[in-house]
Amino acid sequence: MTGRAINCVMFQARNVFFCCAVPLMVFLTISTASAEDLGTKYPASLEYSKQPRSYDSTTTQEDVWSLSSFDLKLADKFAIQLGPSQVVLGRHGRNVLWAAVFPETPGEIVIAGAGKGEHVTSLWLRFHPARVGELFPADTVTKQGDSKWIEQAVALARHKMRSSWHQGGKPMVPLRESLIVDLETKEGVRRFYVLDTDKQTVKYVDAFRQRTLPVAVPFKPGDGAAIFDKVWNSFDQEYAMFVIKPEVNWKKLRDQYRPQAVGAKNNRELADVLSEMLAHLKDLHVFVQVEGTYMKGFNRERHFNASPAAAAHLIGEINQVKGMRWGRTEDKIGYIAVDNLSNQALPEEFESVLKQMQDTRGLVLDIRANGGGAEPLGQKMAGYFLDQPCLYAMHQYRNGPQHSDLGSMQKRSLTPSKDWYYRAPVIVLQGEKTMSSAEAFALMLAECPTVTTMGDRTAGSSGNPRRIDAGAGIMVNLPRWIAYDVSGKPFETVGVQPDIKVKTTPDDFTKSSDPVLSAALQRLRKPSENQPSGSDEALIPRK
Repeated sequence: MTGRAINCVMFQARNVFFCCAVPLMVFLTISTASAEDLGTKYPASLEYSKQPRSYDSTTTQEDVWSLSSFDLKLADKFAIQLGPSQVVLGRHGRNVLWAAVFPETPGEIVIAGAGKGEHVTSLWLRFHPARVGELFPADTVTKQGDSKWIEQAVALARHKMRSSWHQGGKPMVPLRESLIVDLETKEGVRRFYVLDTDKQTVKYVDAFRQRTLPVAVPFKPGDGAAIFDKVWNSFDQEYAMFVIKPEVNWKKLRDQYRPQAVGAKNNRELADVLSEMLAHLKDLHVFVQVEGTYMKGFNRERHFNASPAAAAHLIGEINQVKGMRWGRTEDKIGYIAVDNLSNQALPEEFESVLKQMQDTRGLVLDIRANGGGAEPLGQKMAGYFLDQPCLYAMHQYRNGPQHSDLGSMQKRSLTPSKDWYYRAPVIVLQGEKTMSSAEAFALMLAECPTVTTMGDRTAGSSGNPRRIDAGAGIMVNLPRWIAYDVSGKPFETVGVQPDIKVKTTPDDFTKSSDPVLSAALQRLRKPSENQPSGSDEALIPRK
């Protein structure tokens, strides 16, 4: 037997990245069967990017392989042993970004700080694409595998893609030295290990122990029809954006997908059918969950035009509470990043921080990482920058059976804060990750007299959705309105444009570099007649 090493790992939970290193050895079992060199079949061309970047992945019959065995060991700290198995690979181009391994009979966790002696029913691996030949040595890859495992592997991928090297449900390229070993066990618990082969360490993450892959609920023939009809009819009667998506033939989609729903053998298969049908709407607010697991649906690449880590280099010391970060430069420019609209205490925290900016010459308000939440929270914060009431957005709901039946245009207005007014120049930073209620927040701020918006267009997705409990553990998100800016233009898909566009690429952002924030600071440092001078204060009480 011989051994080979893999390297370090980074994983993401709730959009926070953790970096850990992991040492490991892959032990080869010599087989008399023909060998398949996966390293040659899947040459790597992608590399790890400092700016988080995800990729679409695909799996075909050619990506399923039979293994004589799979043994993984890291010094005397970690070891698992699997007998004959099937491995299914997920790839972007020829770059393998994930692998799902299914043993014919449960394998064993031989050495581990937690889980030792438990039996492995499936193995999920996240690794650098250059490592595929080392993880699955040619001597253990005997022949092409059975394509029946693809469906189960894809279901496993959808469930696991929220816990390691992912962004928006799509895989990223890990560091070369990184490896995630994520196990489902016969004992009914999930074991998640972060291996660092450079530092020869193994970190066990207990937070995932109870987040096991849900078992599919079987159906009797035809049971899926009622669930399909409930979802299809709900969209047919409530989805307002059919009128701005004339390319969608909703009745034709029903005829195409209903027979598949009738033939679904379990809730997971039915959720797949629903998700595939709803993807034709190309709506970021539409998604399907089964037993809490998100199904693969519509997504589009959205460039994150920010580097949160760079704020400390460009601003100075950064303070933080849930949903908000802030600081100020030595030359009195304030910085507040509102990263979500979900913390009910945020308006009070924001007011407290804004009072600390009383003597600043200008303010950067950063909402580039804000994916939405509760719009009323944004209204309270935007009111500090407004001098008089204003209209900032409009919307329409469906009000009849026809797709063109829309109710009257509903207006959404903003009123100034009763207590404080920040009158110095404000630059609002936005981008394609600014989504949903955060886009409404951007529209509010754009109506404030001292505000200039900068960066890139927003996501273009605001639907005021409701959840459909379709039955059998299936939940579907249904957006219900068409959102418009103050001119009456819908911004679905196209987003809200900034006053000043800053063109960037993912490689422009590093731990110390953020060209969008730098451009905002440079603009605020230019003399302006609107900036407070002398003893004038930027934040003043309302009269």
